Amino acid sequence: MAMSLADLLLPLFLLVFLTRSRSQCPTNPSAIVNDTQVLLSLRDRLGIKVWIETANPRAWRGVEWSSDNQVEGLALSRFNLSGVFPATWAELPSLARLDLSQNGLSSLEVPCKNTQLNLLNLSSNSLQEFPGNLSSLESLESLDLSGNNLTVARLPKFSLTLRSLNLSINNLTGSFSIGGNLGLETLELSQNGLSGSIPETFGEMTNLTRLDISYNRFRGDLPDIWSKNLELRYMRISENSLQGGLPPSLRRLRKLSELRAAYNSLSGPLELEDGDFASIEVLHLGLNGFSGTIPATLGNLRNLKILVLMGNRFSGAIPLELGNWSNIREIWLDSNNLTGTIPGELSKLSHLQKLVLRGNRFSGAIPPELGNWSNIREICLDSNNLTGTIPGELSKLSHLQRVVLTGNRFSGAIPPELGNWSNIREIWLNGNDLTGTIPGELSKLSHLQQLVLSSNDIGGELPSGLSNCTELVILGLDQNKFSGNLPDSFGNLSRLLLLSLSSNDLVGSIPAILQNMSSLQFLFLDNNSFSGSIPDWLPRLTNLRAMNFSVNRFSGEMPESIGRLFANVQLYDQNKRSVMIQTEQGLVYNGFAFPTSIDFSFNQLTGSIPAAIGDLYKLQGLYLSHNQLTGPIPESLGKARNLSWVELASNRLNGSIPSSVADLSFLTIFDVSNNNLVGRIPDSPQLSPMDAALFAGNQLCGFT
Repeated sequence: MAMSLADLLLPLFLLVFLTRSRSQCPTNPSAIVNDTQVLLSLRDRLGIKVWIETANPRAWRGVEWSSDNQVEGLALSRFNLSGVFPATWAELPSLARLDLSQNGLSSLEVPCKNTQLNLLNLSSNSLQEFPGNLSSLESLESLDLSGNNLTVARLPKFSLTLRSLNLSINNLTGSFSIGGNLGLETLELSQNGLSGSIPETFGEMTNLTRLDISYNRFRGDLPDIWSKNLELRYMRISENSLQGGLPPSLRRLRKLSELRAAYNSLSGPLELEDGDFASIEVLHLGLNGFSGTIPATLGNLRNLKILVLMGNRFSGAIPLELGNWSNIREIWLDSNNLTGTIPGELSKLSHLQKLVLRGNRFSGAIPPELGNWSNIREICLDSNNLTGTIPGELSKLSHLQRVVLTGNRFSGAIPPELGNWSNIREIWLNGNDLTGTIPGELSKLSHLQQLVLSSNDIGGELPSGLSNCTELVILGLDQNKFSGNLPDSFGNLSRLLLLSLSSNDLVGSIPAILQNMSSLQFLFLDNNSFSGSIPDWLPRLTNLRAMNFSVNRFSGEMPESIGRLFANVQLYDQNKRSVMIQTEQGLVYNGFAFPTSIDFSFNQLTGSIPAAIGDLYKLQGLYLSHNQLTGPIPESLGKARNLSWVELASNRLNGSIPSSVADLSFLTIFDVSNNNLVGRIPDSPQLSPMDAALFAGNQLCGFT
């Protein structure tokens, strides 16, 4: 048999390596030779290019050596492996860990017997069935097959040593059978298509510490089978179709610290007896059908850190006993039918970081003593019937990052003391009855990203000091009583994405310095008394995707520069509903979630529609109605191929509707009523189904 160059060089290299110096001399020179030969065989079979003969094998990426020069681990995650992983690996006599995750393997060859391997990770590959001979891995303790394409829900028999099994994110369907693998400590089956009732054999797994069957299709009552699961600590059963209540055997598990059962059909009263959930730290029962009152016995759960009861049918008041919690971090009681006042006893929760009570029917004032919280980060009390003023005592909440009081009936002025919120990121006070002015002290909030005061009765001039809040991303001041001019200083808000000043009493022209707002995507100035011309510098706002200048007093002609708008924006996708999304880089705009639009309607614009409007290939909404525009509709309009809404009504346009309009295949509204148009309406599958009223008040023909 002919010898390869590698066969010739390897012994020579190892001889040099093994005789370097006494301090570096391996304790088991024969082992490294044998194991290296096995590794080279694997390399040649699998095409692992990073293992080079001329390099020290102990430095090969993914190879873990023991102190006596035997391979004890292979960490080959993301090695771009594919096909079948050969059984050659079993020739490594000390191999205990084999990590083949995140490759494209279709199978793993397993020898008839192996007594060393205790960890096997095949997650995120392309396996369609369990590898054969898994029971021959006599020392296997951890097996991860998650993120593959397994379909059979009946487990093969594994070694009695197996303690952890992960089959999540596969295509397992039907009823699940645990087989004889009752010694498992961890069983993860989430994100499959498993159905039927929860197997009663789960209750026989006396070593079980972690069970995750979330995101499946299990149905029926949550069974009362858990009395033998004395070691169970983590149970996740969310996103199924489970019914009934929480069975006594589950509630009485002394070591259970986390129960997540959200998004099911659990119902009835939440029954808790003394001693139930003795060690519980996370209790997530959100989005079920629980009803009745919140039990006062919840206050006995002294280890509880996170309580989520959102989206149920709880009614009545918050029990005062909840103020007894000593470790609570988060309370989510939103979207229920809770009534009464917010108990001042909650102020005793010194570790509380998040309180979410939105979407209930709470009334009365915010207790001033809540200002004693020392660790609170987020308060959401929106969509209730709360009244009174915003307590100045809340200014003592030095760690507060987000406060949402939207949709209540708070009155009075914004307390100037809120300028002490040194860590605040979001302030949402919209939809109340607040009066007065914006306190100048808010200009000290250097970390503020979102300030939304819309739909109140706040007045006075816009404070120029808000420009000091250079982290602002959203500034919503619409539907108030602000007056005066738009401050030049707002041009310093270079990170601002949305500026909404609609429905106020603002006057004057738009300051040219606003072109420095380089991140701006939404500019809403409608329903004010702004005047002057439409700025020709708008295209310099290269991220702008929607502007509304309607119902003002703008005059003059539209600038030709308008044809350079929207060059950098993405088109609207109606499936992308979330406008703002949180990323590792902070709050960013989801660029697909709002259509590109120009709204100059209800002004005093004159002249013709610029031919450059046809250059706006990404424009989706054009609203120019109720102005004094003259001349023909430009033929170039048909080049703006993504237009869906065109409103040109109540102007003085003449000529005919250009034939190019028939090229607008996304067109749903084309309103040219009350102009001086003549001729035949172009034959178009988009125009023909439209209401005749959209063409009325002209001398047009051809509409059927």
